Order: sequence, then structure tokens, then C-alpha cells
Amino acid sequence: GISSHQKSSYAYVNTPHNCLPDDDSEDVNCDDQVRETLDPSDLALSGDYLNNDDKVLMQQKLGSILHGLAAAHEEVGYCQGMDYIVSHLLRILHKEILRCDTHNLLPPIVRSASRQNQKHNGSNTVETNTINNNGNNKECHVLEETVFHVMDSFFSYYNLRHMYWPELRCLKRCCKVFEILIGKTLPVLADHFEHHELNIGFFALGWFQTLFLYLPSMPSATVCHIWDIWLVERSFKIFFRVGTAILFLSQPILLNHELEGMMTYLNTFPDATLLNPDILIECALQIKVTNRMLLEIEKEVSDAEKAEEFIEQMRMEQQGIDGSNYEWQ
Repeated sequence: GISSHQKSSYAYVNTPHNCLPDDDSEDVNCDDQVRETLDPSDLALSGDYLNNDDKVLMQQKLGSILHGLAAAHEEVGYCQGMDYIVSHLLRILHKEILRCDTHNLLPPIVRSASRQNQKHNGSNTVETNTINNNGNNKECHVLEETVFHVMDSFFSYYNLRHMYWPELRCLKRCCKVFEILIGKTLPVLADHFEHHELNIGFFALGWFQTLFLYLPSMPSATVCHIWDIWLVERSFKIFFRVGTAILFLSQPILLNHELEGMMTYLNTFPDATLLNPDILIECALQIKVTNRMLLEIEKEVSDAEKAEEFIEQMRMEQQGIDGSNYEWQ
């Protein structure tokens, strides 16, 4: 699995109470706290371990892969959030891809494309040949080709493309489902959110759109473990469970804040301890969320959306407006 390429090990133990954030932890600078608890290279999207040349090369690979995805999935194109996922894959799979390439263990489709690329580059300019001599061009192509096919699999076989459909319809529906789920599992916190007019979409959109890479203090090991469960179960259920677990573990702090304080906390997580895999994943797996439950909630959301559309259509007709070409928001 993806997490097998991480150095961190997972200790499945009961979540200790003393791992919850202290009430005054919101005053701690997020960057300072992260540096104290985690090595920068352990963070999911940390660039601190890269030199400038590596960063430029990473940007080039990222651009090539995203252009390829947009061409392969024209109905989706490019959407914000894809770059987070591709960047993470480039980082965690880099060494494994090169190892597999050295031992001819890559899938035939990647090896074939690699040979075609080498043949094409053989007739290119001296400058390109110089790059080839350094091995950089072949390495870049193998990495780009492999990560592209991984993302293509995510889109085609794991339905990740739905998260990036035009108008983000599926993503917004996921946030509404999550909101109802929080109301069922964490009713006190849900009432607190409603009292302070905190729309769950304010933070959940970024969580789901990037598969939790949006959180700056999220450890790479935690993300990889979440993704492993997603790939094995072939269900988005784990992301709802993790989101619920994050709010459950953060509840003592969130209940003591108003809107601004809650938003600051949910977008930075000054105390990264609760995001460690041995705490967050263990907590998430203890939260009961079933596919049947999610389907029932989704039907509830869908019925509510249809009712809203019907009411809006009736209002427009009463005002003498032709709504036949109206594009629902």
C-alpha cells in the first residue's frame, strides 16, 4: 500500500485522553508547534526538505501530469485540489518508482511509453541529449508517466473525478452529507456550529477536495494510511470517519471558541498531536459510519435539493420568468 513507503510505523493503541489539545493551545504559533513535533520532511506537503532546483523540477513534473489529466478527462479538466494529490504522489512514490524502473517492475504501459520517449529524445538537440546523459530526462518521464497512471486510476476506478466535476456538485453534496453526519454523531458540537453560524463547508471543502492534504500540519504517514483504507475499501467512507474523528478530538477546544477562533483552529491545527496516525486513525475506525448510513443521508440531501429547486421554479413561474434554461446553483 501507499503507507508502506513511509518510515513511520502505526501503533494501534487506545486514544489516550492526554493527547487532546489543551485549552490554551490556540495561542501557540502553528509553524513553531509543527516544527517542534514533526520533522518537516514528515509533513504531507512540506517543501522544506527540497532545494531550489528540486522545487523547480517538481513544478515541471506537476505541470506535465496535470496537463495530461486534463486532456484524458476533458469532462473534468483541471480543478483546484488535484495539485495537492499529484504533489503528494510524486513525493512518496519517487524512490519506489525508480526502484521498480531499475528492476523492470513497472507496468508494461509505463515501460512502453518510456522506451518511446527515449527513442524520440535520441534525435533531439544536443541540449536535450546532455540532459539524457545526466539521466534526468528519463527519470522525469518515468515518474510523470507512472504518477499520471496512478491518478488516472484514482479518477476512473475510485471515482475521484466526481470531486472535481463542474460546479463541484458532488463535493458540495459530500459537505452536506458530512454536516448531517456531524449532527447525528456530535450533536453538541453541531449545535455550537449552528449557534455561531459556522458552515461546515468552510473547512470541509478543502479537506475532501484534497483528501486531507489541505491541512498544513497533517503528517504524510496519516494521509497515506487514510488513502490505503480508501483504496482497499473502494469507498469514500473513511474520509467521513476521519473528518468526524478530527472534530471529535478537537471538540474540547472548538466548544470554547466563537466563529473566528474555530475557523483559525480548523485551518491550522496548532497542536498536530491529534493528527498522528496512531491517534487519528484509531479514533476514526471506532466511529460507526456505514455505506448504508451514507446512502440514506445522501438521499435525504438529494430530496431536500429537489424540493428547493421545485420551490424556486414555482416562484419564478409565479413571477412570469421562464426557468427552462435556468442553471441551478
